[in-house]
This record gives sequence, structure tokens and C-alpha cells, in this order.
Amino acid sequence: MNINNGILHDPTGQQRLSELSRCTYYFSSDSCENRLKGIFGIKEFVAFCLTESESSVDVYISIPDGYECIHYKKGNITSSVKSTDAHLTYHGSPKRKKVTGEIHVVTNQRNPLKGKAPYVEAPLASSSNILIHPLPICRIELSENPGELNQQSKALNYFQVNTPLCYFNTLEVHLARKGYLHDVASASQAIPAIWASVFIHISLHAYFLGKLERRPGNFPQALCLQTKRFELIVLATREYKNPSYEKNTVRYFYTKDYFHDLGSRSVSEHANGWFIDQESGGKQKPDSKLLSDFL
Repeated sequence: MNINNGILHDPTGQQRLSELSRCTYYFSSDSCENRLKGIFGIKEFVAFCLTESESSVDVYISIPDGYECIHYKKGNITSSVKSTDAHLTYHGSPKRKKVTGEIHVVTNQRNPLKGKAPYVEAPLASSSNILIHPLPICRIELSENPGELNQQSKALNYFQVNTPLCYFNTLEVHLARKGYLHDVASASQAIPAIWASVFIHISLHAYFLGKLERRPGNFPQALCLQTKRFELIVLATREYKNPSYEKNTVRYFYTKDYFHDLGSRSVSEHANGWFIDQESGGKQKPDSKLLSDFL
């Protein structure tokens, strides 16, 4: 992958390697704002902006016109609209009397889920356990023509998704506390091994349907956009199950209970690994543990 300004993770001196040790890039900053853009050929097709203050953190993801923006809650589609001058936003600060964050799309100057707060609720970055597992923001699926942004991004950092060897046509976006991806790439014991493995290996391909599915492709390029206290993680890959997409799509989800949902799954140890239930809420199997028991 062609990347500028990104610093490749250095595994020198590590006793162990993780699957992300040799494919993680940091766009480091100690300021309150940082930007990153994706390029296809010579066209900018996506722009990420991460901003923070003492009491908030916000994510803005700008996309071209014509993307199908689909929202899910508990496996069901609650909204599907075509993008026009659109961006997806995570607001991680309380608004008025609300004590939750929010993930929503604004297209053609309107939010299709306005007035339906229970659908778009997300944890506040200060209250969710993103030190253990990052908050899923969205999944972006790219066709052979991902389009072009209406306005050129201010970002100086960029990554190129189409290379002679691979077209990285799937982007999965998460929000974490700064240092999370470094801990994963370093195989640090700061994160329980099973939780790090869940982040590395589990794709959002079925997540919005309420299921866990092993990432169906090569280990991704992990791009880490950092500010003073937070980082936006973009996992760019090409999935075996999805070598091509017919249309450009953004999938986003109700995430308020994402951490509890993950922790409630049964886990059975096997050899040097684990089997984790695809779905949550099922009856706990004999001689198994819950994923939350490994915290």
C-alpha cells in the first residue's frame, strides 16, 4: 500500500509478534485534530477527521455522492439512503441531557434518522471500554469505481487503496484510546490476548447482523490516525468472500451495547486458541467461560 507520512510499526526487540506487527502505520500527532484521506488513482474518495477537546471527541468521515448508507440495529436495517454531499459522524460528547454518544450520517444536509435517537446511540468515548476493544464506527465497501469527494480534503496524510498487487476495497473504522493499536501490534500484555485476537481476526462483515465472523481475507493494513488522547483505526483489506462489490456502501450500526454484547459470548478453550460463539445471548455451554471473564 502506498502511504505518505505514516510511520511503520517497529517490532525490534519484541518477544512476540502479532499479526499486525509488520503492517501497522501511525499518523502521529499530539494536537487536538488530525486528518487522513484515501486515494484511488489520483482521486480522493474518502477523508477522515479526528478532533478532540477536554470533554469530547468527534469523528467525521466524508464520502462521495452515490454511496448506499445503511444503518442497522440488532441485525435489522433501520435506514438506507444514497449519499449526497454526505459525511458520517461520531459525536462522543454529551448533548443537552443526553448521556450517550451518537453515530449518524448527514446527507443532503439532513440526518435520515433525526428524531430516532435510540437507533443511533453509541457509547461516550469516556465511558466505553475502548482500552480493551475499540468502538466500531463503520464499514466502507468499495466498488471498482469508488468515486471522488465533492471537495478536496485538507488532509496532508494519505493512503492509496489500489496497488499493482492488491485493491484494498474494504475499510473498517474503529475509535480507540491512543496507544491501543501499538499495544496490539506489540503483542503487549496490557490487552488480554483473547480480546486482542478478537479485534485482529473478527471482521465487521457480519457484525451489523449481530454475529461474529473471522476476517475472510489477508491480514489488513492497519492505519492509525492519532490525536492527543485518541486514535482512529482504519483496517484496509481485500476479503476472499468479497473480492469485488457491485456498489459503494457505508454500513453503520447501533453500538451502545457493543462491549457488553461481545463480553456475553461463550468461549471454549481449544489447543492454543479459543472458540467464540458467533451470536450473543445464547445459553452458556458446559465448561465454557464468557468473554468478559478474560478481562
